[in-house]
Amino acid sequence: MKEGFEEVKSEIKAKLLFWNNIKSKKVKASLILLFLGLIGLKIFTTVLTFDWLADIVKSI
Repeated sequence: MKEGFEEVKSEIKAKLLFWNNIKSKKVKASLILLFLGLIGLKIFTTVLTFDWLADIVKSI
């Protein structure tokens, strides 16, 4: 259990170090937009999937 926490902490530190090493504001803005776009896509496809499943359940 402790090893898992240590692994997560080291991953977070690595991501923060990567983020802090990026000097270009354009690259940071692009990464933020990409991240938000992926989240939006995931939400959109999940909603469509559940809507599709609900239609199947209604038709049965």
